[in-house]
Amino acid sequence: MEVRNHVNDICHLETLQEKSLLSRLVNFQPLTSSHAKVKSYPLNQIKNQRVQEALVVRDLLNVLIGLEGVYIRYNNSYQPELGQQDDIRGPDFRIAKNMDLSLKSFAKWIVKFGKIFVVLTRFSERYSEPVYGSVMHRLCFEIRQFLTYDYVRNIIEQAETEFLTNPLFSIRGLGQLLTQNCAHKAQLLYDLVQEIMREMNRRALLNREEADFQNFMQDLRKEKNNTDFSVSNESNALFITDSRINVHARGGVILQMIQDKIDVNRGNERNVTFLQKLFEDVSVQYCSMLDSWLINGSLEDPYNEFMVADTAQLSSRQEAIRLTSLNSERLWDTQYVIRKDGVLNDFENGNIAFKVLMTGKLLNLFRNCCNLQTTTGILPDENLKYPLTRLPQRTELLLYVDLHYSRANKLTHFLFYNGYDLPQILLEFHHNFLLFNNPGFFKEFFNRSLVELTKLRTDTVEEKLRRTFQEYQRSREDDGGKVVLPLLNLQLDKSCFHRVIQQFSMETSTDKDNANLMQARNFENLRDLLLQDLDMQEVSESGQTKKTEFEYSIHHLQFEIVVPYPFNTIISRTCIFQYQAIQRYLLLLHYYNKVLEDTWFEINKNKIWRHSGFNKDVHLWIRRCRVVHFRMAQFMKLMLEYTSLDVIQNEWLELEKQTRNATSTGFDLPQFQSALQNFLTQQMTHSLLTNASLVRLLVQITDIVHRFCKFVTSLRKTLCLLDVRLFSYYHGQLSKEMQYDESAALQKLQELQQYLDLVWNSFSQHKSAFAEGVRYYCNHGSARSGINPVLALEERLRDIEFDR
Repeated sequence: MEVRNHVNDICHLETLQEKSLLSRLVNFQPLTSSHAKVKSYPLNQIKNQRVQEALVVRDLLNVLIGLEGVYIRYNNSYQPELGQQDDIRGPDFRIAKNMDLSLKSFAKWIVKFGKIFVVLTRFSERYSEPVYGSVMHRLCFEIRQFLTYDYVRNIIEQAETEFLTNPLFSIRGLGQLLTQNCAHKAQLLYDLVQEIMREMNRRALLNREEADFQNFMQDLRKEKNNTDFSVSNESNALFITDSRINVHARGGVILQMIQDKIDVNRGNERNVTFLQKLFEDVSVQYCSMLDSWLINGSLEDPYNEFMVADTAQLSSRQEAIRLTSLNSERLWDTQYVIRKDGVLNDFENGNIAFKVLMTGKLLNLFRNCCNLQTTTGILPDENLKYPLTRLPQRTELLLYVDLHYSRANKLTHFLFYNGYDLPQILLEFHHNFLLFNNPGFFKEFFNRSLVELTKLRTDTVEEKLRRTFQEYQRSREDDGGKVVLPLLNLQLDKSCFHRVIQQFSMETSTDKDNANLMQARNFENLRDLLLQDLDMQEVSESGQTKKTEFEYSIHHLQFEIVVPYPFNTIISRTCIFQYQAIQRYLLLLHYYNKVLEDTWFEINKNKIWRHSGFNKDVHLWIRRCRVVHFRMAQFMKLMLEYTSLDVIQNEWLELEKQTRNATSTGFDLPQFQSALQNFLTQQMTHSLLTNASLVRLLVQITDIVHRFCKFVTSLRKTLCLLDVRLFSYYHGQLSKEMQYDESAALQKLQELQQYLDLVWNSFSQHKSAFAEGVRYYCNHGSARSGINPVLALEERLRDIEFDR
């Protein structure tokens, strides 16, 4: 052989794109494929088969570590310097034409490991950067370990030694060594890195905004499918997820690829054993993150590769959002979310991902409230395996997560029950915020404020009501242990009660249900008689009309509260809105029952109304007026008793029982949150507040009642005009010139009779339409899931209809 001299050139480059302090470029080994430095002896001139085989084996030993030989060379299109770029491609080899066919068939199989060696080497160099995460870094480390201590050592210590010392060492022996020791491992790693690189390329070309939107829509469809079927809370846990896709494949994505390879190779024990060992080694850092999250609620994920994402940590250069009373509820809901990109399949089975998320959130809640750095050692019976050495799978993973989830709920039970007395706080919300069974409130504030509540909503009225309520709050300061009442703030909402319910109903109910309800019997003939004929528009001093529909302060009265942390993790803003809707509804019913009660004293106790000198027609009209009042009072009292006793009281007894009987071993905060939400939702549903049409009818009935009571309380002077003795007594003393006009009295009585007929017809039609709507609501509306209380209401409404 002729050896040509060659000089290796080393050049320092001042301007390189890579940020490296020691940037340099060293030329690769001489490429025989482009400019040969060794002149090869033609194989067709070698008559000895053993000599030809030895030359081929010598070339293969070079090829196995990525170098070319004399008779096996790089393809002309291969350039080694391109291997450092993003597109990692190994060399393709050309085999000499005149090689023996039996040798060539073996050589074609063996040379592919040379390409595998180059690809694995450059992959481990390229993806060891921190930006690809700790899991990828560990995978690259395991690849280097395999190449150094398994693959190369096998070639040097066994294959090359045999080649140098054993004259009988053949190409078949080389193939057997590879097959027995490292060929299957190299092939598995090569297939794995090829999938990873394809995934990297896919993500580089992906429109992430569109992909994020598609993931978001998929979550919505999944949530809709879950709510369309009746399933248990265990399988119906819905939570906020991070649907964004990372630029690079990290963390769980890499681990899931390895698990997929394990599943594909089921049945090949040798391959599965190697891949499982690889999975355990690569997942060490992921195990550490999972262990820290499930034991202490701490998220140690600097490269965003764990299945839980912290949305409050904006970037490494910015401080995390601090927990305050104003953002605590939002942070509880949105700070920690499941990162969908990279969730292992084992975590998606059943409800494991939800439990993993909630475990860390509950532990984080406990640490923040108790100002602790760690939660270990608090429970006396703790028996946790720490640290986690390998990632559990399937049933073992389920048991592992359940153990920590149960522990987190025990700590949460200890926090809320032993530290904050949660049952008492819920009782205060029921008593002081929902204002149920609170006679002190109605005696010291509500009844004293009836005049202001009857006025139109203005800033002056609101200020007077607020001062009266503050006096009530101060009078209750000595009760002790009160949390909710001092936090209440009275305000007059800009939207009346009916408008708020209408907006809520549009968001929670279907327009189809409301449309079908409006087509029920008695709705087509229903006319706004009260709005048109009972002077719903008041005439201002300037002669212009001013619409005052439901502008009375009682329709705008509500109480606001900012729930303190950590109670707002249970009593969320959604719960507060439902509390307020039921609260305003109860206050409205109490108000009109109180107005009707005061009117009863007017028409039954006042000496003008009880005057015995009235003629028969006047007595008959007064009697009919009392009957109308009785029917209105009967209806309003029915609605108040049904809402208070059948709905609120029954639902509260069930919730209170669950709250009082909760133990540390059976406490589950998500289920408790669901129970409170279900308690309020059932109250909204059974109180008919989820249907805007029924609420609209009820509010119209209350307006008829209001105008009737206002009309009755202003009739003293009019009644005096209907009787000569009352006229003489009350008017004759004031003005002797006033004379009793019998014809005018008869005309006035006729007007009163017409007006009372109009009121009665309006009230009767609205009440009948309301009863028909409730009947339809029972059979077709959203009350079907809890139909018993609404059925009781429908039966009572039917009874008072027949009793008319």
